[in-house]
Formats: sequence, structure tokens, C-alpha cells
Amino acid sequence: MRTFLYTIVVLLTSVSPLVAQTAEEIIANNAKTLEVPSIQGSFNLELISRKGDVRKIEARAFQKHVDDAQNNRLFIFDFPPTVRGTGLLLHSYNDGRENNMWIYLPAVRRIKRIALESSGGGYFMGSDFTYRDLINNDYNNMEIERLPDEKVEGQDSYVIKARGKTIEIRQEHGYGYLITYYRKDNYMVHRRNFFDLNGDLLKVYKVEDFLDLDPYIYPTKISMSNIQTGHRSVLEIIDVTTEEIPDRYFTTRYLQRN
Repeated sequence: MRTFLYTIVVLLTSVSPLVAQTAEEIIANNAKTLEVPSIQGSFNLELISRKGDVRKIEARAFQKHVDDAQNNRLFIFDFPPTVRGTGLLLHSYNDGRENNMWIYLPAVRRIKRIALESSGGGYFMGSDFTYRDLINNDYNNMEIERLPDEKVEGQDSYVIKARGKTIEIRQEHGYGYLITYYRKDNYMVHRRNFFDLNGDLLKVYKVEDFLDLDPYIYPTKISMSNIQTGHRSVLEIIDVTTEEIPDRYFTTRYLQRN
């Protein structure tokens, strides 16, 4: 009996206590799930007005994970006819480097470079998504805080608040702060609330479907609702493949020739 009790005591005292994860660790774990080497598919975007009118945009989308700091994305638009042939190339970074974006306009056969930092992000093809919403978050210039865990829409979630360190950065981002909900079972961001510079709820981002590419997770259907205007955008990627994408796809030369 004494031996049995001693064994139990040894087992109990040798178990390491659970260590609470920091906000930085949660964000890092989420970043790892998104590092799909290559992924592409058909990109469908619906713009839904407050009255329920729907406008559709279709494109081919390509994404490549270059390294821990960089992701490249390419969009070639096919519909509506007014934007057919338009191309959008993004090189995004999460290490403090300036994000780069180029747009190809077939009507004038010209490529225009756009600095996201100076353009305030801008809205993606008239949707409720800004270009910043489509690129890596750079937390170097942001204050982050872990809030109490919550159960949101049936998901046990880690909750993190983030905001720009200065008013200038917050103005550049276009929001005062955001609160992000990470699923505890896989670290996927399943909801994000955007608050304007006055602290009022501005937009709500939700992941409605995703692809499990173990060890990666890729959202395939997401929505962004503007609470203040009643406008909503739903983005869906179908016919997804993870075949290797040549590096030449993510060059301005390819953007113009495609």
C-alpha cells in the first residue's frame, strides 16, 4: 500500500503544470496554420447591399508562402466584363517591411504600383474587405492584449485585442482596435470584430467554412459585414488545389502578360 501511494505522489508531482499561453504564442500558432506552401482556386465575391441587391465578382486566385515573413498573392479577374483581365499582385510582409501591391489595367495596358501604407488600405473591388484584410497582419506596430476566453458561436475561443501603438498607425489602418477570436482546437481565426476610431463596432469578419489541409487550415468561405452601413460581402474559394505555383506568377511581368 505504501509503495502504491508513493507511486501516485511521484506521478502527481512530476506532471508539469499547465502554462497559460500568451497572446504572442496564440498569434504565432495561428500563423503556422496559414503557411500553406501553395494554394489556388476560383475566387467568387458577392457584394450584398442593405436592400439585398447582389453584385458578383469572379477571379482566379493564387497564393504562395515564401517564408515566415512573406506571402505572395495574385488575382486575375474574369467577371464582370468591365474588369475582365484586370490583375492584382500583392507581396505582403509581417516583419516591418512595406507591403507592395501592383494593379494591371488592361484598358490602358499599364501596371500601377500602390503603396498600401499611404493609401490607407483601400477597399478591395468595392467590397467590405480592405486590401489590408487580405494580407498578413504585422503586429510589430501594434499593442496586443489577451482577454478572458469566451465561447463564441459554439466555439471555445482565445480572445485577443490589438490596436496600433499610435493614433497615426490607427488612422492608417482605418480602425481604432480589433478583437479576434481564435478557436482553441486549431487556432483558426473564426471571428474578428473591427471597431472604428470612436470605439464603435464597424465590421464583423466571420469564417463560414474552411479546408483542413493538416497541418494547415485554409478559410474557403468568409464574410465581412459592415454594421454601420448594412452592406455585406461574402468571399468563397472553390476548386481549390495545392499544386506548386511557379514563382514567375508573382511578378509584374507575369501580371501584364497573363
